[in-house]
Amino acid sequence: MWSRLNRAALFRRRSGSLLTGGQRQLVSTWSPLTMAFNSRPEKRINFTKNEVGLFSIPELTSFEGFYALKEKAIFKTEDLIREATSGAERTRKMVTIFDELSDTLCKVADLAEFIRLAHPQANYSHAAENACITISGIVEKLNTHKPLYRALKQVVDGGTDLVETSDVDRHVAELFLFDFEQSGIHLKEKDRKRVVFLNDCILQLGQRFMAGAVHPRTIKKSVLPEAIRPFFSADGDNVLVSGLYADSANNMAREAAYRLFLFPDQ
Repeated sequence: MWSRLNRAALFRRRSGSLLTGGQRQLVSTWSPLTMAFNSRPEKRINFTKNEVGLFSIPELTSFEGFYALKEKAIFKTEDLIREATSGAERTRKMVTIFDELSDTLCKVADLAEFIRLAHPQANYSHAAENACITISGIVEKLNTHKPLYRALKQVVDGGTDLVETSDVDRHVAELFLFDFEQSGIHLKEKDRKRVVFLNDCILQLGQRFMAGAVHPRTIKKSVLPEAIRPFFSADGDNVLVSGLYADSANNMAREAAYRLFLFPDQ
């Protein structure tokens, strides 16, 4: 990349002579693209002091914002459940309410899952993990929520809603109904609670497994040949192996990373 940019700059360079004190001076001009790549990044001063937060979400100017996002999603979910089960008082299509309910929960859970895996700061990762587990637990409970299921089933079985619907609306409503049935909505209350409990256990164990799968390996420097130690992050007398180093140009470093990172726990 750098060599191509430098050659491009060379071809775009124009020289002129200025007669100053009998000496010839060369004036070179770089293209805007080359200037952008060759200029050192400078920290820009934010005079407004407006922090927009991660992904421009105002709550996420700090990790504590995940607790606010979680609570907002919970309150909105409760409002939507009341609307869906309000009977004749409902003014919107059932499938619209369900779609908003799904979006309210999933947009927080998906964001939290990404931040949990990608953010370098532990406080953000822990707050995101807490939000993800909480929202996922709510989803599992809603999948066995009898009043919500009955309200949707009445619309699907009746073929009509209080508000005019399309074929797409009816198909989506049937898919939501199928999700209920896949989660054991037809079971007795005791069995439904056990389904929710087991799914929650599976969720938390899965997250712990994923967290452990990407956790760096810490080993003594002496284990590695001295020639490849610079390829790994140092931590005192240890080095951290944080992945397979598949992009490393050194085949010995790749082999060492592969063997160490995937070595079974004792």
